[in-house]
Amino acid sequence: MILVAFVLNYAAYFAEIFRGGIESVPIGQYEAAGALGFSRTQTFFRIILPQVIKRVVPASSNEIITLVKDTSLASAIPYMEVMYIAKKQVPTYASLMPLFMAGLFYFIFATVLTLLFTYVEKKLDYYK
Repeated sequence: MILVAFVLNYAAYFAEIFRGGIESVPIGQYEAAGALGFSRTQTFFRIILPQVIKRVVPASSNEIITLVKDTSLASAIPYMEVMYIAKKQVPTYASLMPLFMAGLFYFIFATVLTLLFTYVEKKLDYYK
């Protein structure tokens, strides 16, 4: 059930990000493609989509990193997730080390995603 909630929530965010990306492409791009004889499908996949991807990567990367961090909220419900398991281990070991390790896991995972998306953004920044 929690998975469905995350999917629906983030699907709405990503749909809005891509909608904004598609609408941000100037209408002249469509007109130029039509003048060159491209079909609607060719126009979208060869001209519009590459521009959209370049524009939506920063917002998408933020949402993906936020999704990773939001999964820790699933521990508020008894759901088998990293923070939930860490909370269950604290009384067993009489230590906060499981919570520290879970926090370290989230930190490392978010850092790796940040570095990955920074690399992707630099690769897509071909105008500089």
